[in-house]
Amino acid sequence: MQSNFVVSVITADKPGIIEILSSIINKNKGNWLASNFTRLSGQFAGIVEFSCPTNFSSEIEQDLNRLQSKGFQLHLAKGEEHHHDTVKTVSLSIIGNDKLGIINEISRVLAEHHVNLLKLESSCEPAPNWGGQLFKAAATLELSEDIDFDLIQEAIEDIANDLIVEVEFQVPG
Repeated sequence: MQSNFVVSVITADKPGIIEILSSIINKNKGNWLASNFTRLSGQFAGIVEFSCPTNFSSEIEQDLNRLQSKGFQLHLAKGEEHHHDTVKTVSLSIIGNDKLGIINEISRVLAEHHVNLLKLESSCEPAPNWGGQLFKAAATLELSEDIDFDLIQEAIEDIANDLIVEVEFQVPG
């Protein structure tokens, strides 16, 4: 029998962090399923989903927790089997001049409409023609079948006008 885990990690950026984590998972017969890591303000932060035989669960937890004495901040959560009702995924991209509140306003509208945010990536980069910062975000949204996508799209486009950002939706298939 297999157990699934999700571990979040923050530590000072240096070479070898992924190797340390993957070695612990591998040593305990684990399988690295998915991850997302990045360097932010000199810290290396990310999240890993992995599975391992249930009889190795306590060993892998102990090995990961030992990393805290080496400057790692960790949070380990046991994964659950997740059964969704029929859902649709939609991609959303946002781009515009950076200003306070973009993510807050977009996420507020999504929450009000019971839209689940599966993935969010964002960045700010120099806007060469404007001299300011350009904000970019890409999100994957999960909508249950009873949610009216047109209503969501209209609500996001309305808030985008207020925020002065461009939004684009992509609906697969």
